[in-house]
Amino acid sequence: MAPVKSSRRRSNGPLTYAAMAAAVALGASGCSLDLSDLTPGGGDEPSATEAAPVDAAPVFEGALEQLRSAPAVAVQGKVAAGEGKEGVNDTALTVTSAGTTQGTYKEGENEAEVLEVDGRLFVNAADEFWLDQTIANPDSSQYAGSWVRVAPSMLGVDPGTVLAPDALADILEGLGTASAKAELEDLDGTPGYRVDLEGGEKNRVWISEEEPYRLLRMEVENLAPEGEENGARVQLNLTQPEQADVDKVYDDAITATEEELTSSRDARIALQWDGQLQLDCQTGGKCTISGTAKDVSEGEGEGKVIVRLDATFNNDELGEKKCNASEVLEAGGSVGISCSTDYALEPSEQPQEYEINASGLLSTRGLSKSAGKEITKGLKEAKEAGASGGEASPEDGEGASEEPAEGGGN
Repeated sequence: MAPVKSSRRRSNGPLTYAAMAAAVALGASGCSLDLSDLTPGGGDEPSATEAAPVDAAPVFEGALEQLRSAPAVAVQGKVAAGEGKEGVNDTALTVTSAGTTQGTYKEGENEAEVLEVDGRLFVNAADEFWLDQTIANPDSSQYAGSWVRVAPSMLGVDPGTVLAPDALADILEGLGTASAKAELEDLDGTPGYRVDLEGGEKNRVWISEEEPYRLLRMEVENLAPEGEENGARVQLNLTQPEQADVDKVYDDAITATEEELTSSRDARIALQWDGQLQLDCQTGGKCTISGTAKDVSEGEGEGKVIVRLDATFNNDELGEKKCNASEVLEAGGSVGISCSTDYALEPSEQPQEYEINASGLLSTRGLSKSAGKEITKGLKEAKEAGASGGEASPEDGEGASEEPAEGGGN
């Protein structure tokens, strides 16, 4: 077998591509935010009505009971900016009892679509939105106009975890009431009982005057899941959507999962090649490209990310061949990844040497195909349960496997 020529690497962006060359021969062997201005009335205290105060507990408990029975809740208002940014951002979301979420999130002038399925949060936004984010990955150029999986910290809140009806009711119940009486106030033209809550100076909710009591608005300084300390400061109006609107959330989520999310990218961590890619070509034409993908994020991340290698092999006489492979990278770690192709050169008594050039592109995927099938099934079951009046089981977040499908790809 002729000796393999020295590998070489060329760069197209910071460790985005790795390229090298090898030779094969023919042969017989094979080879801190201030939301004070967000109170009702735009910074002024709501004007009190002449109605006498009522006991807060029955009103509050009735509103929580009604919330728990709702198939979904629609929220609109302000959320503290995520990832250490200052200020507040606008959001409008519909969150089902299963945690499935659809809506929008606006950061400054840049708006993003929001979708959450099975505890996985995705956004779809124009390039301007991504220019304001700190993440930089080999496939960042593919983010604009496509679904990208993100960490909840980017939005400041995880809707499926804290805004699903049951979850939100549990959080508010855990805060408890701070006062025995509820005052009736004017809430942008609608009368509502104001109930002050424990846990913060400006934790409070407004509840409809008439029964069945319904939550109309909430201000919470630290909206965090039960058992966790860190959450978002929010000021949100709440309504109960019609069943047709709830069904549409499920339908849109099912369509996106089936058609788009398995080709989505993942911006939860920053990753690069750790060192150079290696190319090994054997007598007979089998070539393998391999490398190590590494999480280079600042700080400690959580979760698992599907990383993908797309490789191209080329020779002027033999032509071009491609292969791909996927592996799962745990945040803070590294993982080896490789794929192979075979030119299947026939044995010859007069071996000929060929130079093979190869390049490898590192990218991410937000959802594996196998997980997509599991999630689609769960979404259809949740929709059917909600439409029939049953209780849609909350998705457990990471319920479907992160593992890529066998045989490479995702």
